[in-house]
Amino acid sequence: MTTTQHLLLVEDEPTLRELLSARLQLAGFHVVPAETGAQALTAVRERHPDLIVLDVMLPDIDGFEVARRLREQPTHGLAHPPILFLTARDAAEDRISGLRAGGYDYVTKPFNLEELVLRIQAVLRRTSGRRARHPSWATRHACAKSRPTSSETPSRTPRPAPPSVSAWVHRTARRFSN
Repeated sequence: MTTTQHLLLVEDEPTLRELLSARLQLAGFHVVPAETGAQALTAVRERHPDLIVLDVMLPDIDGFEVARRLREQPTHGLAHPPILFLTARDAAEDRISGLRAGGYDYVTKPFNLEELVLRIQAVLRRTSGRRARHPSWATRHACAKSRPTSSETPSRTPRPAPPSVSAWVHRTARRFSN
């Protein structure tokens, strides 16, 4: 059985949150958006995501503090979800703080969308063996399907976005890149 991997995307800037959500969905992820640290803490308890993409500068709780609180929460037999920080804070001290708070990776804005997708996939590969799928998440949210035969195995390359979505993603991405 294969399941869609679930990401919690915590970003307070609405346009960037929509852009990232659209691009990550095109890459095959199920994305749950959140705009505050409090929403993130609640979503992790209720949704048990496979990975968290977390901004640091949130309106209510600093992203580093969100990560610390998540590490203190009981997991009911699950490993804590890995955290990838995505933030404009690029000082060495900030990177160190993020990794000490429990982050697996740290990406600074502006960033390349394709690199972000590849970094997310890399973190998920590195952590896939240590996380058991939470039964309630699998029951409520998984998109389980039969494993395809070798002749049906889909290509590993991302499927192309429809032209209208692709154009919107690229137009919007230019605003956040160099």
